[in-house]
Amino acid sequence: MATQLDQITQNLRELVLEGAYEPGAAVREVAVAEKLGVSRTLTRLAMAALEQDGLLLREPNRGFRVRSFTLDEVADAIEVRGELEALAARQAAERGLSPALAAQLRAILAEAEAVAQEGFKELSNRSRWIDLNCAFHSGIVEGSANKALAPALDHICRVPLAGPRAIVFNRTVPDQGIAQLKAAHDDHVQILDAILNRQGQRAAALIREHAYRSGRNKRANFDALQQTAVWPALPGVALVRRAGNE
Repeated sequence: MATQLDQITQNLRELVLEGAYEPGAAVREVAVAEKLGVSRTLTRLAMAALEQDGLLLREPNRGFRVRSFTLDEVADAIEVRGELEALAARQAAERGLSPALAAQLRAILAEAEAVAQEGFKELSNRSRWIDLNCAFHSGIVEGSANKALAPALDHICRVPLAGPRAIVFNRTVPDQGIAQLKAAHDDHVQILDAILNRQGQRAAALIREHAYRSGRNKRANFDALQQTAVWPALPGVALVRRAGNE
């Protein structure tokens, strides 16, 4: 069960990711405590937690300010995520999936195929696609039986746009966006096939390429992201810049 501090930290994290504070802006302890209706002590601890996440920067004698990220930093985080997931896929293939997990992953892909056939005009379908994407990636990590991977991935996915929930539904170029989504689904089909056939190196190579394309697509869709031309909006996009310093 989440503690009060966990909830306060999550509330502050959401404010930062939603763009309540501009990149580089000071985040004042007193103001945040008043906004969230909590004590300054808990606020201070929550801000320290976001510093560990990489969302806030501490400045000596000046408190905290919001960090900004460049597209290169996002791409680097996605590449690291790809390497971690490649390890997960290889180990899942080498160790073998349980019948229950194999069936679960097949069901995820079947439902994703059905959602893609219906299209992405409805918010419910877009939201479901995101959930299925997360479930598939989580299932591979579960199948690896490597307990060190989940916390490592959780940390890297705190970089804006780096995690499996950061899926771009671009309404300015919908055909391109749908093609990218379907290509990602085809990747999943091949990745699972490699895992089920105990082809560890193939599974690892496929998921690395999958991550590479994810980073490339973020770059290709960045202007639409900045113009809020994606639906639903992606948490953290307000913190990302094409280039520049923190």
